[in-house]
Amino acid sequence: MDRPSASKARQQILRTEKTRASHVEEVLQAGIMIDGSFVTLGRKCGKTGCRCATGEKHFSKYVSRSVEGRTKLTYVPASDEVEVATKTERYRCLREARAALMNLAQQSATFIDELQEALTESYPPLSRKKPQATKSAHNKASSSAQ
Repeated sequence: MDRPSASKARQQILRTEKTRASHVEEVLQAGIMIDGSFVTLGRKCGKTGCRCATGEKHFSKYVSRSVEGRTKLTYVPASDEVEVATKTERYRCLREARAALMNLAQQSATFIDELQEALTESYPPLSRKKPQATKSAHNKASSSAQ
């Protein structure tokens, strides 16, 4: 069975760690953020003479997030839309960077294991025979241990 190439494993580790460094930089540069997603929802108001009665919905902006397993929507006034959209985008980018970092950490560990396997040899080497212990060598070892 061929052992993995140490050179290839080193290259993969370096490449992975370079990618990790860029994601770490992204995380460190993150500013104030809002937990959740910025969404636009269309709804009907229910008034008979309104335009939404003919299919043209009213659109409102919300922050959507999960609270105890349930989706919670918080209305965002038009005056806050740009700020909230920016901060929720930062949150999304941070979460994506975190997920990428977790994946890359696993990859690094795998490549390090491959490098270890490529660089580890058994002792005594399989190609050499074990030296035969003689009685005199065994007696010397026993007497020196006492």
